[in-house]
Amino acid sequence: MNNYRELDEYDKDILRELGNIGTGNAVTSLSQMMNHSLEIDTPSIKIIKYQEIAGILQREEEIQTGILVEVHGELQGIFLFLLDEDFTFSILNTILGEKARQLMNLDEIERSLICELGNIMCGSYIRALSQLLNLKIDVDVPNLCIDMGGAILNIPLSHFLVFSDELLMIENIFHMGSCSFKGHILFLPEMESLRAIIGTLRE
Repeated sequence: MNNYRELDEYDKDILRELGNIGTGNAVTSLSQMMNHSLEIDTPSIKIIKYQEIAGILQREEEIQTGILVEVHGELQGIFLFLLDEDFTFSILNTILGEKARQLMNLDEIERSLICELGNIMCGSYIRALSQLLNLKIDVDVPNLCIDMGGAILNIPLSHFLVFSDELLMIENIFHMGSCSFKGHILFLPEMESLRAIIGTLRE
């Protein structure tokens, strides 16, 4: 296997289940932090070229919260969690009990809370993958960026184009009370790591 498009349906089912387990753990941790019930639909997996991302996300010019995590060890690559503005506000308002203002103009407490949110979600997600795959995964401190979606995407994509012009996108629908929110995880494993994941779960 030399690129993501060589994945067959069974491989995609494996990655879909990984996304489901990882996201489930991250959402459980977020629910505990918020003391509020959250539910997610079964995630969808898409293999896309980087030029197609903005069109698929359809939010290139909208403000989003981006949480970027680089992983090393027996799994190498990048995770980028994208949460839309409404979902980020809902989280802040639920925890702080007050109405947040603008994402681009958060105070120190609000920014610290989002950073902690990023640490908890990313840590839970990757810890679940590490246990499931029985792989040692080292995680850098997550980087938080609040900006327009297109600007957030530029940094990881410019780095990862060295390895591939394609990536895996996991799309999640979150439900909180009567409201639904869309979130995305861009998973950019190096090809050697992707082969190791598929090989481990095919055994």
